[in-house]
Amino acid sequence: MEKDIHDEQQIKKMSTKRVTAVRKTSKKTQEDIEGITDAIQAMGLEEFIDYIHSPWKMLWPNFIAGVARGFGALVGATIVIGLVGWSLTLIIDLPLIGQRLEPYVHTVQSEFKKYTETTNYKPNFENMEELLIEIRNNTKK
Repeated sequence: MEKDIHDEQQIKKMSTKRVTAVRKTSKKTQEDIEGITDAIQAMGLEEFIDYIHSPWKMLWPNFIAGVARGFGALVGATIVIGLVGWSLTLIIDLPLIGQRLEPYVHTVQSEFKKYTETTNYKPNFENMEELLIEIRNNTKK
């Protein structure tokens, strides 16, 4: 009884062409259509169509997924590079492999030394320290 009332309300919402088409179909066809409709609702096809038609509903989850993939790639690459570096430090002590990698190790060490020397901020910190001492002395007076 309630289903019939609900069906009649749904039919009233349709356009007149659809109403006449629905009323002309046989009971068996109407039951088949209802079965297909129930199957579509059970699969969640309506929600999927709403998802596809709304750009923000598509963009936000994909953005979050992209951020997660990027973060995962960063962490994974860091771990792999760390393991490779650690394993190379173990291999360097081996006679044959260590001799072949020794020039590269020296090159990396010299480049690192050059970098630390060029980015030495010690004079700047000394000047800052003197300035802070001067400010402290002025505030005490």
